[in-house]
Amino acid sequence: MISSLLPSLLLLALGACASEVDINGRASDAACSLDQTVAPGNLTHCPDGSLFATWRPKARFIAPEGWLNDPMALWQRSDGSFHAGYQFNPQHTQWGNISMGAAHSKDFTHWTDFGSWDNAKTIWPSQVYDIRGVFDGTVFQNGFDGYPTILYTSTYTTALGVGVEIPGSETQSIAYTMDEGASWIKLNFGEGGNPVIYEWPMTNLTGFRDPYVFLSPRLSTLLKGTASTTNATGEHFLTISSGVDGAGGKLLLYRQTKTGDVTGWTFLGPFFETALTESWSSYSGNFGTNYETASVTRLNASGAALDDGSDATAQDFVSMGTEGSRADHEFHWPLWVAVNYTAQANGSVAAQPLYAGVVDWGRSYAFVSFTIDGARQVSTGWIYEDDESLVLTAQRGYQGAFSLFRDLYLKVIPNVDPSMAGLYEPGYWGVNNASVIHPFRRNALQPSDLL
Repeated sequence: MISSLLPSLLLLALGACASEVDINGRASDAACSLDQTVAPGNLTHCPDGSLFATWRPKARFIAPEGWLNDPMALWQRSDGSFHAGYQFNPQHTQWGNISMGAAHSKDFTHWTDFGSWDNAKTIWPSQVYDIRGVFDGTVFQNGFDGYPTILYTSTYTTALGVGVEIPGSETQSIAYTMDEGASWIKLNFGEGGNPVIYEWPMTNLTGFRDPYVFLSPRLSTLLKGTASTTNATGEHFLTISSGVDGAGGKLLLYRQTKTGDVTGWTFLGPFFETALTESWSSYSGNFGTNYETASVTRLNASGAALDDGSDATAQDFVSMGTEGSRADHEFHWPLWVAVNYTAQANGSVAAQPLYAGVVDWGRSYAFVSFTIDGARQVSTGWIYEDDESLVLTAQRGYQGAFSLFRDLYLKVIPNVDPSMAGLYEPGYWGVNNASVIHPFRRNALQPSDLL
């Protein structure tokens, strides 16, 4: 179980007493006391891993050990169960050597790891194009040869961050699974294989990562007749999170060039963009300097809306993590934006903001959502530690967990007084026919699910 503790024999070894020696050969001393009936001593003297079970969450999706950050590869498997991947540094408590670990569940509560606690990775750096790390990716069902397929960011050994990056440092690559996520096969390196998106469409980009693949009858209908402009007719769309140095965040829109071909993607243009450190309102965080972990969805009062634009009650949304514009919270904001789509003459789509807000005000980031049962839109994000100085990180032996899984839907409050003060100011709500509308969330696990 991904939320379970390590095997008992290992815990005995990790739960060292004051006279033992840690894995780095450092002897602990009497200041390290794990007796919870008395006031703690200086816990920094405790051996590595000795506090593994002390504060470890039991009601959260969490890696067996080591570093965890962004959710990735979320999808509903053929038997109805759920696959959840996560960025992972195997057997280390700090970011680096990023691989994908994963688990599966039938209820979002009880999770079973793929592999063992000490070998939980399912995709890892193994090729020249992803040797720096396997970053976020999205799974789409009917991919390569009909198998579930992940499109992920493959990274090379160049500097990464919110400054100008070198083209080629981040590309997008493909892997597919023949066993529902237990293992993955990468396409061959080179023409017709990985990476499948390697040319950067703009200069001075501050990022080119976190592809989000999605179906959108709404966009397909809006772009009907534009194939002569873009030469792209495929059913899948994808966004890549990015930004331009000194200009602000950009979400880049691609379309599958031809349905069935997972290696061909056509750049349509910027999809959503904001000025440098722009803010929609005092309730809405800040768009920062660069986007990460974006996703695209359409919601109505029931959940996921998969219509072609005919549902007048549905609303389109984009969400993203933003970097470089917050004094705390690791300089990050997790944001959502309600948008209106407009087809462009060049065959692209522009998403104009209508209202915007913060996904979660806690120590959280990198939220991403996926559709299940054809009607529910479920989201989760990364909860990061508040031990920013890494004072007890080695003693804990892990960092990071997921938020609770949450159902997303559109909340409508009817019969609002149109003279209400502040009603029409920019905020995290919209007004339509005397009704206030905004996205809402509830835990994906409902009490009825346990009956």
